[in-house]
Amino acid sequence: MVSWANQGNDIIRIPTLVIAIAAAAAVGVITAIVIMHPYLSLDATAERDVQATNLGPLTLTFPFLSWLGGPGGIPMQVVVILLVLLLNRRAWVLALAALTGGLWYLIVVNLVNRPRPAVGQVLRVTEHPGSTSFPSGHLIFITISAGILMLCIGYRYLPRWARPIGWAVVAGIVLAVGLDRIYVGAHWPSDVLAGLLIAIAWLGLVVSVKRVSDRAFGIKHDDRPPVRLAS
Repeated sequence: MVSWANQGNDIIRIPTLVIAIAAAAAVGVITAIVIMHPYLSLDATAERDVQATNLGPLTLTFPFLSWLGGPGGIPMQVVVILLVLLLNRRAWVLALAALTGGLWYLIVVNLVNRPRPAVGQVLRVTEHPGSTSFPSGHLIFITISAGILMLCIGYRYLPRWARPIGWAVVAGIVLAVGLDRIYVGAHWPSDVLAGLLIAIAWLGLVVSVKRVSDRAFGIKHDDRPPVRLAS
């Protein structure tokens, strides 16, 4: 009998693949619920609660975040690619592969076609974007872009002890974007959650492919064929 030693582990990073699968499964569940019930009372209650909360100076960032995930999306992605090419050129494959995750927004938004929050359902609707509500494209694009910067640049220049701080910054940005989309009445909370999970699922999948991510992390591969163990 012949087996291949550690062949699977040489191709796939199992923990990140598990995260990707779990996030994708959660997106599937939320999508099914939203298709069957476009209006969810829990969504409306959560949205009104967020809108009734005084978010203080955080609201000053909302116009910029709204622009960044909308008209500013393409410039943002161009800047991300340029920074990766300038600061960690070997990570360009990972960056490009991760950015293609934005295509999932086009697929899902046309599949679900969910109406956005309307006046009377929530406390305020101060932003009226086009298209439909599910999922939040802002969460997908900004989460992926921030994740790319952390994976491609943060992991090269930050010491190991500082990486959790880097991820905390990414989480803070993502949280602010999510609150923005709910606060202005552009999205339901479930739209925001689905957008975040789509971004996590795609980033996890891309990072799980070692031939794509290891080069960005400075991990070298031994291109020799795997050793066969005979018994």
